[in-house]
This record gives sequence, structure tokens and C-alpha cells, in this order.
Amino acid sequence: MSVILVTGGMGFIGSNFIHYWREHHPQDGIINVDWLTYAGNPDNVAALEEQAGYRFVHGNIGDAAGMNRLMEQGVDVVVHFAAESHVDRSIHSPGNFVLTNVLGTQSLLEAARQHQVKKFIHISTDEVYGTLGQDGAFTERTPLAPNSPYSASKAGENSPRTGMDAILFF
Repeated sequence: MSVILVTGGMGFIGSNFIHYWREHHPQDGIINVDWLTYAGNPDNVAALEEQAGYRFVHGNIGDAAGMNRLMEQGVDVVVHFAAESHVDRSIHSPGNFVLTNVLGTQSLLEAARQHQVKKFIHISTDEVYGTLGQDGAFTERTPLAPNSPYSASKAGENSPRTGMDAILFF
């Protein structure tokens, strides 16, 4: 049995991941931490509320002390979905994107490092590679070329080196 900490688990993708994981790995515990901003919808995981091994925590990933308290509970894996998103929102309010996407991610990485979390899976966006155009495809070797505050904040998440097994999905 593992304990999985999922950030942003009330969002569309994060909640679908939680449902998938519970179905395929029912023995694992899940801690779902979400700040419940514009993208969080508690209805997405309402069916899990009474299940043993599932717990929701209303929290901000930028709260270092709070993230440390969660990691102290024996977290084995972090699956990090939490983020400010949407290009247009980032143009109007770029500071929020830096706070959550860069500093919030750094807070999580540091807590995971301090508590020797085995795996940190970071969910990002292909926006970090810039504009694709009509033809072609991005790969993990494509140079980063963000062209909005949103994509720049997501690209900024990708640089920390923690010494733990880290996987980035785009």
C-alpha cells in the first residue's frame, strides 16, 4: 500500500486521475489537496468522500508548513496537477501564476525532498514549448519557448533538481 498525495484533485484532470487510481489501486491511500479556486469542483470527487483511504484537504500548495504536515503523514508519491491555468487569465493576472505555478511547486518539491518522497510526478503543459504551427510535433527535447505568463510560469516549474525520481508529463 502506498500513500499518494494528489494536488489539484478537484479539477477536471486531477479528479479523473483520482477516480482512475482508486479503481485500479484500491489499496492505496489518497490525500487530495486543493485550494478550490475557479477550477476546483467538489462534485468531481463527491462519490469518494466516504471511502476508506481517501481524504480531502482544503489547502494551498504555496503553504510550505501545510505541505510539510501532509508529507509527514508518510506520502510515497506526489502527483502534482495544481496550477493556475489559461493563457488569457495569465495575461490579466500574471502574479498569481508565479505564486502558484512556480513558488507553489517549489514548496511541494522542498517538502517532498525533506520527507524523502520516492516519486514526484509533475503534470505540465505543452504550452511551455511555444507555438507549434501547422506541422510538426513537440518532444521532450524541444527547447522551451514559452510565449505567455502562463506558459512561462509552467516552464519555470520544470527547472528544480531535487535528487528524487521526477517525471514530467506534457
